[in-house]
Amino acid sequence: MKVSPALAEFEVYFDSSAFDKAVNHFKRGAEEGVEAMGLLVGGVFEEDGGGFVMVSEYVTAENEAGAYSVKFREKAFSDLASQLDGKLVVGWAHSHPGFGCYLSSIDVATQKACFSEPFHVALVVDPKSGNSRVFKVEGEKYREASFAVVKTKNV
Repeated sequence: MKVSPALAEFEVYFDSSAFDKAVNHFKRGAEEGVEAMGLLVGGVFEEDGGGFVMVSEYVTAENEAGAYSVKFREKAFSDLASQLDGKLVVGWAHSHPGFGCYLSSIDVATQKACFSEPFHVALVVDPKSGNSRVFKVEGEKYREASFAVVKTKNV
């Protein structure tokens, strides 16, 4: 994708294959009545004070999930490490099946503790309603970030 960072219309771009992989993972979780989560992998593009995040992959490993919580199982980290293999984690994604797209206080704490770089983002998807939103945490608050899903690879 050729986009001038200074002219980027959105703060975050998702390759459609990565976005679809995340949403499908979340739909499978919702069918079982649980949340699901994974990591967003990609790049950060900055120029002249402007820029954007490009999410090119969604990676996940075994989740330990309930109806209102999710985390990676301890043994999932070695699997995640092999999938990442030097790639840049630009954020995380998780689902809120049937209860909307927002960051809970636990989500904000997770973002601050594990995804504290200014470029890090959080994608929240409600697979039951089909809604999705992207957020950035700034200080003690979070805000919605603009995003677009684009096709960047020839299939």
